[in-house]
Amino acid sequence: MQLLGAPLSPFIKKVRIVAAEKAIDYDYDPRPSPLGWPEGFERINPLKRIPALLPDPSNPDYAINDSSAICAYLDRLKPEPALFPAEAEALGRALWIEEFCDSELAAKAGMGVFRPVFFNIATGKAADYEAAKVGFEGLAGTLLTYLEKQLDGKTWFAGDGFSIADIATTCQLYNLSFVGFDVPAARFPNLAAHYQRCSGRPSMAGLIANDQAFVAKAGFELPKQEL
Repeated sequence: MQLLGAPLSPFIKKVRIVAAEKAIDYDYDPRPSPLGWPEGFERINPLKRIPALLPDPSNPDYAINDSSAICAYLDRLKPEPALFPAEAEALGRALWIEEFCDSELAAKAGMGVFRPVFFNIATGKAADYEAAKVGFEGLAGTLLTYLEKQLDGKTWFAGDGFSIADIATTCQLYNLSFVGFDVPAARFPNLAAHYQRCSGRPSMAGLIANDQAFVAKAGFELPKQEL
């Protein structure tokens, strides 16, 4: 089994966290990214998006694409520990929060906050923190406020346990934190506490350590922002 996609992608992280929680082994190819696609990648995904999973790396014409499809596949491949709730209402909630984070939150966090900082640095430009701050406030006023409310009186987003909903949320909040935009605990206490719970799990802590080593090696400066 081979997983393909750039390590800083929140969708790659989502898949890698699911695989780590389930102790599923795979080979990892970090090359495909919006900054450059390996030759022949369109055979794997004609849309040129990541992540991609090859159950059989010798057959690139048969791939599972899209993080939600891959995570569902991994959950069926190894059902325990269950990351998709068994109870109908909790499952529906988990899938909704996953979709909310993968679509609207990902678009606004990625284009409005992550891109003006990291993509600028990666392409030799100065990070545009002012644009990123405007982007953060735009998503904070609606999307983060919604997620904060969904956690009132709860430890997890869906049901009584850690699920795909918690993973999807944490991956998007992590990419904000990576470029200096931590969720402010004074404004979003439920969401900030949830992020700390999730990001401290071994399945994610190792990925965070890898990213910190990457930043240090590359010499990038990503200062924390006052929000």
